Amino acid sequence: MVDMKVYLLHVLAFNIAFAITVSADNDSSSNDSGSSNIFKSSFNLTVTLDAIENAREAIISVTKEFTKANGTNLSAKFLRLAFHDAIGGMDGCVDLSHSDNFGLEIPIDALKPIVKEYSTPETGLSRADIWALSSVTGVEISQVSSVPLKFPLQYIGRVDCDAPTRTEPCLDSNQNEVSCTYDRGPSRPAPSPHLDTTALLHFFRTVFDFTPRQTVVIMGAHTIGFAKRENSGFNGPVGWVRDPNKFNNEYYRMLVGQGNCVEEYVELAPNWSTGKQKNDDIVDHYGNAIPDRFLWTRRSSDSSNVDGDSVTLDLIMTTSDIALVRDFTGYRDKRSNDIKCQFIFGTDKCPFSRLTGDLMAEYRRDNKKWLNDFRDTFNLMITHKYDTSFEGDVPDECTNCLIQVDFSITKHPTSSPSGQPSIIPVIETNPPSVETVNPPESTSNALPLRAYSTGITLLTIYGGISILFFSLF
Repeated sequence: MVDMKVYLLHVLAFNIAFAITVSADNDSSSNDSGSSNIFKSSFNLTVTLDAIENAREAIISVTKEFTKANGTNLSAKFLRLAFHDAIGGMDGCVDLSHSDNFGLEIPIDALKPIVKEYSTPETGLSRADIWALSSVTGVEISQVSSVPLKFPLQYIGRVDCDAPTRTEPCLDSNQNEVSCTYDRGPSRPAPSPHLDTTALLHFFRTVFDFTPRQTVVIMGAHTIGFAKRENSGFNGPVGWVRDPNKFNNEYYRMLVGQGNCVEEYVELAPNWSTGKQKNDDIVDHYGNAIPDRFLWTRRSSDSSNVDGDSVTLDLIMTTSDIALVRDFTGYRDKRSNDIKCQFIFGTDKCPFSRLTGDLMAEYRRDNKKWLNDFRDTFNLMITHKYDTSFEGDVPDECTNCLIQVDFSITKHPTSSPSGQPSIIPVIETNPPSVETVNPPESTSNALPLRAYSTGITLLTIYGGISILFFSLF
């Protein structure tokens, strides 16, 4: 009852503040078209909330249409689109000419009619807001619970890269200024799929200021979707998990064994085998060769291939996925990106990742906790580089302010989850021995997360083509 009273007071205060703001704007000439603060333009809150709800229903409808027509999982593609856009702060623009973004034209085109109808001055919604809405809606409807966790759109006011009021230029991968359009947006460095634990944590720390826990949480998005070779060079027709259409903690179950100690996390986990995806028989969307990919595979439950009547299908993981539970320090060939150790069996077993492995085990045990933590972390991601500290009246001079339109979760995107896992794993005193290829220069625990200069340099150090983790499907 107390929580409901607090919620109603928040809503009441918001409506009063919002009404005062709109009234003040109407009385003055503050609707200045030269300002990038959308809240200086008068629009009705009721119209905005109705537009959000109607757009949400339209997103659900088009998602069902795609599934019925050809089995396309638009929810996974919406999630991927939001993640790509969020790297530099969501602005409703991605560079479709870059290999990182191959395939994103599908969710973008699917959303075009919805953007056209609901991204208007009257609603106050931008294209980026609609993209953000599609991602949280996709996650919510992909849950299998009879009472799914709600994923509302908390904030609006993201500014599109091609908005006439936006002054920030769009730069390509060579830092040359280009025209800002929804499909040729600014170039944003994406992480390689061949990172070790430390490099993975470094990327999410430098780009999103995420903790190791938040990195572990957000990587669980790979629980839905699958990989297309023409987009990424990875062939994963059934994705990372056994059912790539359900948003749950199956990703963690595929990487960590059931138990309460490191030995059980390792020995009881599903096994993964190393391999190489050959791509010399295909080219990308622009006729360019697609390099071969080192990857990890295991047979999926529908891979029996009885009497040759079905094609053998493999689940896949990238090295960056496996790095959440294994430490590759000293085992990675920097030229080929090959890993010279095994997941479980053999004398050359990869060591357990002490930085993130126990967190992975925690989310393996608790789907509800992961869903709640994912919502918190993802809300931070889709408000990245925006100011969410204002309520009601947004200052005229603020050009990156968002305004809260939903109060059902928290007052602001929370910086949690953080801290230690709720169950501290038992570390065995005699870990499995490992035969290293090259003696490691330093251990993962000793290497500072900020040891590298920039995200771009990071990709050069660790080699490989830059492919965003979420961009594989």
